[in-house]
Amino acid sequence: MNIQMQLCGLIIILLILYFYKRQETVGLYTEALFRRAAYICIGCLALDILSVIFIMGRSMLPDLLVRSECKLYLASLVGTGYAALTYACADAFGLMQVNRFIKKMGIATAAVSVIIFLLPVHIYHEGRTVYTYGPACVATYIGAVSLIIATLIYTAKRGTRMNPRRRRAIRTWMGIWLAAAVVQFFNSGMLLVGFASALGIVILFFELENPESNLDRGTGFFNARAFIDYVKFKYNNKNKGCCLIISLDNAHASDIRIEHMEDILAEVTEFIGRIPETKRFKTDEKEFLLAFESREQMERAYTIIGNRFQEEWLMGMENVTPVSLQPYYLLVPNAEVANSAEEMLGYIKYFRSHSLDNPDEHTIVIDADSVAKKRERDAMLTTIIQAMDEDRVEVFFQPIYATETRRFVSAEALVRIRREDGSIIPPGLFIPIAEETGLIVKLGERVFEKVCVFIKKYAPEQYGVEYIEINLSVVQCEAKSLAKCYSEIMDRYRINPAFINLEITESASILTRKTLLDNMRTLINYGVSFSLDDFGNGQSNLNYIVDMPVHIVKFDRDMTQAYFENEKAKYVLQAATDMIQGLGLKVVAEGVETAEQLQKLERLGIDYIQGYYFSKPIEQDRYIEFLKVKNAS
Repeated sequence: MNIQMQLCGLIIILLILYFYKRQETVGLYTEALFRRAAYICIGCLALDILSVIFIMGRSMLPDLLVRSECKLYLASLVGTGYAALTYACADAFGLMQVNRFIKKMGIATAAVSVIIFLLPVHIYHEGRTVYTYGPACVATYIGAVSLIIATLIYTAKRGTRMNPRRRRAIRTWMGIWLAAAVVQFFNSGMLLVGFASALGIVILFFELENPESNLDRGTGFFNARAFIDYVKFKYNNKNKGCCLIISLDNAHASDIRIEHMEDILAEVTEFIGRIPETKRFKTDEKEFLLAFESREQMERAYTIIGNRFQEEWLMGMENVTPVSLQPYYLLVPNAEVANSAEEMLGYIKYFRSHSLDNPDEHTIVIDADSVAKKRERDAMLTTIIQAMDEDRVEVFFQPIYATETRRFVSAEALVRIRREDGSIIPPGLFIPIAEETGLIVKLGERVFEKVCVFIKKYAPEQYGVEYIEINLSVVQCEAKSLAKCYSEIMDRYRINPAFINLEITESASILTRKTLLDNMRTLINYGVSFSLDDFGNGQSNLNYIVDMPVHIVKFDRDMTQAYFENEKAKYVLQAATDMIQGLGLKVVAEGVETAEQLQKLERLGIDYIQGYYFSKPIEQDRYIEFLKVKNAS
């Protein structure tokens, strides 16, 4: 009998299902559609084999039974095409759309099946060659080929929304099946269509649906790729759950030896494996993710971990020095805070990376408030980029007063961003975001260039200005190209380097000291001077004033105001002033707001005064007018 290929295909699919069933699956809708396609293919192959057997034994069977079985096999071929089409569209529609589409296609497939049963079928049997032909077979070809073509058209139109591997696998399956149908149509004795459907299941299994590909080998939990598919499935189906991320990659574990960490991870894996009501994912080398169907399940698991984790995970680890390893927890109590799977994955990535930047914050909750702040941050980031592209970055100047000459001899250049409606964005809203994202480097270069343009255009030295102060952020101090970039800008506009004073912060001098010192030496040799900004509000000690090649030290506003409000602060500021001036450096006091404060600081011997008493930061045109009036006498 001509059933060798059908038997081979049937055995292949049964083996695939055997291995498939041995592993836990993520629970995706595509997995259910794959299983249904496999079952339909098994039924199709079984009916194909049975139809051959019935035809071979038709002399002993009722003719109606034989022909009915043959038509049932033909209908199953159309059903296989239906299964392929519905599987193809699984990840390009939401669940409701898929179900509606499946229902419509199911009705169309049922209608074609009814037509097949109503039309006559003819049987050919000669020796070992057995096949059917006639109107029912023609209807089958039309229905099945139409579904194949519809699937190919769908993958072409919706291809960008599909998983690329799914698109490739479906097209390969449909191509093989279409080729088999063409061959069998012109050579009815070669029963290839059923076997071609089996090959399609093999392709889907190895390309997409092998559960092994979704597993982390070391733990047996699902891997990061499986989690991404899981999140997309949840969002596409409007069925959003909760998740808890446990990260062991934190500052408290930095002193743990590698071999000990391996034992720790093994114990953590065993512990997490006992947590109920969850799907377990290993999303990074030292990170686990637990997904839940409800917030209550997540909170129960969080309680279990919080109460029992520290006391259980080191049990039996005699060779490991006991340590108190505090994991980071990232809670997503309500996935509806995001509008899409991609947005939620972006939030998880963002908050996960930021949790590691805050060693004292061990639990981060991705809720409506935190997401709202994240969206505000993203909106401000967009605003910064657009402002730079549209040249809406401006420089304001706050005058600096010299107590010895009683003239305004300098100014601090301060960046501002103007909105499209003309209003000014306060620097406190955009500077932290620019620093966090690294945009502060380009923004700082833009400010420096604008200051050079200002100096070139207005020649403020003719109004008594001796230098302009420009801030350097911590991030800018990390850039090895800082000195080269700034010297090139000064050369471009032919600016006297002695007219430039760059302000660094104490934190910058600590965090990036070597790179900063290299840049400072290069720029000082070029002719630029430096000042230490925000003295008294940083992380350093007095040694840094000795070590850093600065010419000016600036007391921040809090330190200045403390001088007027706290008796101890007076002695501290007096001592700091004497020490700094004893080193041959100048002192600037920021935050001066009244005439009385000015007089006291003058008596103290402060060299320069800056504050709202004289002026707020003002636009460059107003600053020039300010100088013309104040320095006229």
